[in-house]
Amino acid sequence: MSKFDVVEASNAQKHYCNENNAPHFAPQSGRCWNCGSNIYEAKQKVMAKGTEYEREVTTGITVEEASNSLVTGCPHCNRSYCD
Repeated sequence: MSKFDVVEASNAQKHYCNENNAPHFAPQSGRCWNCGSNIYEAKQKVMAKGTEYEREVTTGITVEEASNSLVTGCPHCNRSYCD
């Protein structure tokens, strides 16, 4: 199971950026300036509501994802932080 932890994931992204000499696009607090959700928290969403393809998905950035990849946008509202 993926681990969601705001403090650990935020620190992991900062470390990833420093180690890879990459720009830190993610908000320092984790709070998306567009939708107000914390990018490092799990959030349940219903996709394709009312269709035969309707399903529930979990969005958010796990500690593992923040440790291994550059965050360039919000996983909840899909707003880019680097445009």
